[in-house]
Amino acid sequence: AAGWSAMVVFGAVPASALDIKEEGDHYLIEVKDLYASPEVYQTQLKDAGVDISLRVAPVTPSFVGEISTQTPDWNGGPFPYADKIKTIDRPKNCDLVDFGRSCPIGLTIAKDFTGKADILLGRQARPGEEYTVTGMLDAPGEPMHCKPFLNHRVSEVRQTLAGLGLSIGEFSVKKPGERSTDAELKTSVPDSMYVTGGWLYEYGKASLNVSEQPMDEELRRTILGKYGCPVNDGSTS
Repeated sequence: AAGWSAMVVFGAVPASALDIKEEGDHYLIEVKDLYASPEVYQTQLKDAGVDISLRVAPVTPSFVGEISTQTPDWNGGPFPYADKIKTIDRPKNCDLVDFGRSCPIGLTIAKDFTGKADILLGRQARPGEEYTVTGMLDAPGEPMHCKPFLNHRVSEVRQTLAGLGLSIGEFSVKKPGERSTDAELKTSVPDSMYVTGGWLYEYGKASLNVSEQPMDEELRRTILGKYGCPVNDGSTS
């Protein structure tokens, strides 16, 4: 975050996993070692008087630098401490993270925060790692956002993914609208099948929902509009 001044540095020792600073009514915490154990983070946070638990885990691109949580008494809906715990300001070109781009991640925490919070902060994955938090493959910030995807043939989506350095690791075969629990997992399917969804499940590997029939056209247009993409994307449906 820019504009830090008149800061007191806590735990200023070489190779600290966290850079914890004090500014005004809040702490600024930047993660310096993305791969440290939660115990290492916890020690630094406790020494600085910050009462949260922190874990840094691999997430898909749209969640890098974002907060997830298993905070007690929080059963979904808006994060209950959004006014007290926030992500740090990041460079504008880091709002949507591309593969291979390294951007700072961290938190700001109000000094008067008195609750309990178990925070998971998203980081980029390394080869071989599975994602802890995933977004839909065509959602904003994810690799296939506004690219030929929904109701496009497997062959076309495979080619687009390859151009992004991604491969297809598995297919979930189900009719549009069927529950995921009813899907049949396969390692290969005909290239002529339609893609109706998908996500990254491991670094560089995508899982695709596929069907012999395209999804409903109105639903496809609704999803594209929701994601801010042109509804006429050359779909073969």
